[in-house]
Amino acid sequence: MSEPTTKSGKWDVDHAAAMPDLPPAHDPALRDAVNQDRLPRDLDELAAMARRELELTQYPRKSWVLPKMAPDGSRALDVLIVGAGQAGLATGFALLQQRVDNILLIDENPPGLEGPWATYARMDTLRTQKDVGGIEFGVPSLSLRAWYEVQHGQGSWEAMYKAPTDAWRRYLEWYRAVTRVPVRNHCRMLRFGPASIEGLIEVDVESGDGVRSTLWARTLALATGIEGNGRRHIPAVVADNAPRKFWAHTQEAIDFAALAGKDVAVIGGGASAFDNAIVAAEAGARRVDLYHRSPLVRPANAVAWGEFNGYLAHFADLPLADRWRFTRRMKSFRGGPPLRTIARAQSTPNLEIHGGATWSDIVVEGDRLRVVATDGARAFDFLILGTGYETGLHLRPEFAEHLDLIALWEDVFSPPAHERDEGLLRSCYVGPNFELREKRPGVAPWLSSVFNFSRGANLSMGSMSIGLSGIKFGIPRLARGITRRLFVSDADAFYEGMGIWQQGDDIYEP
Repeated sequence: MSEPTTKSGKWDVDHAAAMPDLPPAHDPALRDAVNQDRLPRDLDELAAMARRELELTQYPRKSWVLPKMAPDGSRALDVLIVGAGQAGLATGFALLQQRVDNILLIDENPPGLEGPWATYARMDTLRTQKDVGGIEFGVPSLSLRAWYEVQHGQGSWEAMYKAPTDAWRRYLEWYRAVTRVPVRNHCRMLRFGPASIEGLIEVDVESGDGVRSTLWARTLALATGIEGNGRRHIPAVVADNAPRKFWAHTQEAIDFAALAGKDVAVIGGGASAFDNAIVAAEAGARRVDLYHRSPLVRPANAVAWGEFNGYLAHFADLPLADRWRFTRRMKSFRGGPPLRTIARAQSTPNLEIHGGATWSDIVVEGDRLRVVATDGARAFDFLILGTGYETGLHLRPEFAEHLDLIALWEDVFSPPAHERDEGLLRSCYVGPNFELREKRPGVAPWLSSVFNFSRGANLSMGSMSIGLSGIKFGIPRLARGITRRLFVSDADAFYEGMGIWQQGDDIYEP
């Protein structure tokens, strides 16, 4: 029997999907076909193309969410999104595409400093593969690739290893401008809870100048990233012994120029610890010592294993027991930074790596610290902590008044004794669209209008709220949950509206 063929070439019968082979990206025929198309002249022309593509795919065009009045007489927001980083912006854009336009994003940071990309993301490139796609959601001219090629020309995308971190930051600024997602910067959420009017959530916020006010919304989406359900982890040996002026977590602002000529110790075996050690060394530190507890560093991470459609899109469809065991195995996987990062650290002459070494004590000696490690003691001027994060709603002040209402995993699942993990059991348990769940049914039904799109949803939802490879799957779920809530809660009013429309005057003879 001959192999099945199509006009596009040989069929790949080795894969269950049996999709036809496509020419690889480096195929000369494909490259020549692409080069026949003129790139936009500049970013303004690309933005115009993106807006035209949006116009071409606008159906249905009408805004449809019914207005609801707030206690102060204004119209309440349909959606308030906390966080204007990549997840918040993409959520806002996804909702605008669904014709939910009475929305607002708030972020406590100044414009351009939302998320990590201009602050503590100190790697030279993103760790995500460049071809992962992203937050353009079916609009080609909004993609990172389109944005990059306009500025760097044909062939630049193929030549690029991974997207430079600063390029991603600038892309997000352009994306925000083109999508016209409304953002209020210098605005921090203090607390949230049910409003005096049923069906609304009130959110107390504070502006950069300390002025407090209240916003009202029908739904609340928390696109609050890594720290959304927790805080930075500070090892006890540091917290108990080192004055605050001597150390910083990798997520904090660090004046690396001030470390020139100084001795710096970094603790942690992950990518951020290596990134910060490299930056400190290249900024002129006299010596940087990087300590990590594993004897060997593995240049891989469990998240990379899960970068395929089945896992990313459908982890949340697994039974609770399966989600538990997958997450426990992910948690036990001790990966490290990318191979290029390790090689860069090893080739930096003023950086020494201490594998299999931990800190047992820290002693203040004048204006320096003596770190006692398992491989010896040494004095340092400054410490950098690449020690990650700890998760738990009890660690976040905005959740404090609702801790007795919000369901955690310990409320819905009892693992086998040999699989217990107290940290995971304290994870927030969310529904299939990231909505909060009640600890006891009927006690706080308003919680289903709050959507927790943060790292704290990881056990329930997998990677869908973490990184670009995940959020491209998570945000459509999140947007679907929000629009479902907005429609279903007003079903009676929509039904009445249908009746009024049926009795209207728009009748004519054919």
